[in-house]
Amino acid sequence: MLLYCFPHAGGADSPYRSWGDRLTSVEMRVLGRGARFPGRAPTAPDSVTALAEACADHLAAERRPYLFLGHSLGALVAFETARALRARGGQGPAVLFATGHVAPHLPSPGRKLAGLPTAEFWAEVCALGGTPPELLDHAELREAAEPGLRAEFRAAETYRYTPGRPLDCRIVAMTGVDDDRAPTEQCALWRLHTTGTFDLHTVPGGHFFVADNPEPVLDRIREETTSPVR
Repeated sequence: MLLYCFPHAGGADSPYRSWGDRLTSVEMRVLGRGARFPGRAPTAPDSVTALAEACADHLAAERRPYLFLGHSLGALVAFETARALRARGGQGPAVLFATGHVAPHLPSPGRKLAGLPTAEFWAEVCALGGTPPELLDHAELREAAEPGLRAEFRAAETYRYTPGRPLDCRIVAMTGVDDDRAPTEQCALWRLHTTGTFDLHTVPGGHFFVADNPEPVLDRIREETTSPVR
């Protein structure tokens, strides 16, 4: 089974690089912002919808069963990719893991970062976590990365849910107990977006528990890929 991971704003294949050797039941791929598809330039983070459409184009011919796991911005992209695939009559994910983000019909409770002045922007990014130290510690790298990172935050901050029929796949929502950007009670409302089964897990950690404390996430993936279909 394939596991497609959709990273957070500013993320690429991190923190998923280290997961491959620990997940023997799945083959991992990374989609979403900056994803490189055969014959195409890297996807631009203009909007969640644009990212989702690019991912759906890539997945339209996929015939093997697969799972989605999206963290923060990636949870929205994964959700909209599943909706785009359904609209095309294509196969969707067997399970959608939505981590570190409130249900898509709710506004994010976090502070909006895309329009902040540079110094304040980087202070907030640093406080949020999840950004490689080598980027935070080098002014030239920050300057080069800032436009793209702002665009990714803007994509998340300008996202507006369009009402529609719920998905039919299983959804597993996860949030860190100390994550004030994804309160448990608002993550629980992901259940409204599927006619399939739903589980909510609150785990130790803050917004980037997928990097700082990945074992609960890996346990859920193992459980979903080795248990009978629900």
